[in-house]
Amino acid sequence: MQIHIKKRKVGFKLNYGIVAEFNPFHNGHEYLIKTLKQNEEDTVTAVMSGNFVQRGEPAILDVNKRTEMALSSGVDLVLSLPLPYCSATAEKFAVSGVRVLDSLNCLDALSFGSESNNKELLLECAKNLRSPDFDLLVSKLVESGVSFPTAREQAIKELYGEIKAKLLQNSNDILGVEYAKALLELKSDLIIKTVKRTGAQHDSNEGTKNIRSASLIRSSLDDLDEVENFLPHQVFGILRKAIEEKNVLDYKKYEFSLLFKLRSMGIEELSRLPDVNEGLEYRIYEAVRNSTSYTELLEKIKTKRYTLSRIRRILLFAYLGVTKEILATPVPYIRVLGFNEKGASLLKQCKEKTKLPVITRSADLKNLDENGKKIFELECKARDLYSLCLENPGVCGKEMTEKIIIVK
Repeated sequence: MQIHIKKRKVGFKLNYGIVAEFNPFHNGHEYLIKTLKQNEEDTVTAVMSGNFVQRGEPAILDVNKRTEMALSSGVDLVLSLPLPYCSATAEKFAVSGVRVLDSLNCLDALSFGSESNNKELLLECAKNLRSPDFDLLVSKLVESGVSFPTAREQAIKELYGEIKAKLLQNSNDILGVEYAKALLELKSDLIIKTVKRTGAQHDSNEGTKNIRSASLIRSSLDDLDEVENFLPHQVFGILRKAIEEKNVLDYKKYEFSLLFKLRSMGIEELSRLPDVNEGLEYRIYEAVRNSTSYTELLEKIKTKRYTLSRIRRILLFAYLGVTKEILATPVPYIRVLGFNEKGASLLKQCKEKTKLPVITRSADLKNLDENGKKIFELECKARDLYSLCLENPGVCGKEMTEKIIIVK
């Protein structure tokens, strides 16, 4: 199967899809959306992580606030990437997000930021990652004691050359390769549209005149004057209001409740967590009993083979009750978080040909299969836990009561 990389026809409307976290939404995100929307009728649909994100942590703002940010800045339709997929590995995160977009059956292109901005090379690398020779070499390297990300980069370099290996050193290109691989696996008709990544890298501690990474913005929220220039005006207003009302994450509350949960878990329960194998459950169990802080816990579990990002995701899955069996379930539904007028029109078209059930109200839940109902129940529990970790804690049940955000 081949993914076609087409040139845009002048005056031709395109419906783009992106996978994002918007944690929080910033000028880099706005740049991506403005770059895509060359015609007035173009649309952007975002599949967005919920209240927990891919780095294995809670989002700084809840899913509704981040939906408002996206809709205020050019996104037309916001869909949810449910738990557990939004906190999984890059591979699972990418294929799950792409599955949602592809299942709409009414989009034209999948777009993402890219350091290389070389879609042909990204696609070639994605094909290489699906080869048996690559899988075999990665397995051998992991068995020798190196981490999976390092093994993957080394295997690509040895088999396919240094140029492709360098793609796996850049955070956006890493995801870009996974997005391309997901399109291949799903046999999707979506075309690829890359946008050159500008400004700070993902998770970078550096910034440019008006673009900073989301992680650097999160670390600077105690000084709003410091971050204002890096957010669109309307987004900054949403953020400031959330901070004033104390509807932002209190990370210390999360750490305490996470440690509480981990201390209640036994070795057998830990062994059922995704990405736990080769006796890692014993290492986690001992570390939990000898740590009094989250940072200390991570340091005691971390090894050359087990990266901090992998450990954070494992611990988050423990906190939320995600098992290997749950994570193995493909995305079972499309859940709508918000839309504007163009997004509403697009959604109406999609509903007539979508491959997955679309959830816009509580009554739609009865149409889900058993796996879908399990995933939604997991989301409800996760939302209740997230609400406890806000500076101003919320009550239970918000996942069932909060309405779709509609922008006129």
